[in-house]
Amino acid sequence: MRKIEKIIVHCSDSKWGDRDQINEWHKERGWMSPSGVSIGYHYVISNCYPTYFSLKKRRPRIDSDGEVAQGRPNNEVGAHVRGQNSNSLGICLIGKDTFTSAQLISLKNLVQELIADFELDVSDVYGHRDFSTKECPNISSSWLREIVS
Repeated sequence: MRKIEKIIVHCSDSKWGDRDQINEWHKERGWMSPSGVSIGYHYVISNCYPTYFSLKKRRPRIDSDGEVAQGRPNNEVGAHVRGQNSNSLGICLIGKDTFTSAQLISLKNLVQELIADFELDVSDVYGHRDFSTKECPNISSSWLREIVS
């Protein structure tokens, strides 16, 4: 197993989607892992709009809100932050600048589990913004750490 030193949180920058949709978007970019998965993130946390149709027709799927889906296996290097992938896990929240309570609860639970599994600390949790000029995940890093602690 590779050494995990960081957990990096992202947002999808879309108001809808799920793991399968992100996998398709990443496949279009030509990303592919050794296991044949295109998605660059290790986990995706859905909101209640898994498809464009559900958003357009305002037909939320409550059962998908806060759902955690595995992307790339944890033992594979991700494709989510240039220069940081070899020793990190990537988590993507579906959304742009607002996230649901269910998503934030799932994020907290997942991050706490990963911190325990990989013997990390809350200080090892970052937003994509910490390694990029992007605002992703549109949550300040200090507040992000508060949420997950």
